[in-house]
Amino acid sequence: MKESPTEISADSTETILSKQHDYERTLDSNESVCEAVVSAVTALENVDIADLEPLYSAVDGDALERVTSSNSVSCVSFDYVGYRVEVHDGSRVVISPAE
Repeated sequence: MKESPTEISADSTETILSKQHDYERTLDSNESVCEAVVSAVTALENVDIADLEPLYSAVDGDALERVTSSNSVSCVSFDYVGYRVEVHDGSRVVISPAE
């Protein structure tokens, strides 16, 4: 896994947790869950978005947006390009190496 510098914008917080190489960030106020997931993986892999497998190969993006915006589900997880992706409360993305 490639490491990248952590960049923090005014509306989001992201952290690469040292030993586990987990990545956690809070969604920007104007960002979709799908955008946040792809952005996080591109940061971890230090690649352009065009170099990644499309997110829809791992999860239905429309369904992900609907489920994470509802108050009935607190966490959604799925595997994407070698990572375990967790979306918590529709506002926080945690990415770790898939087992």
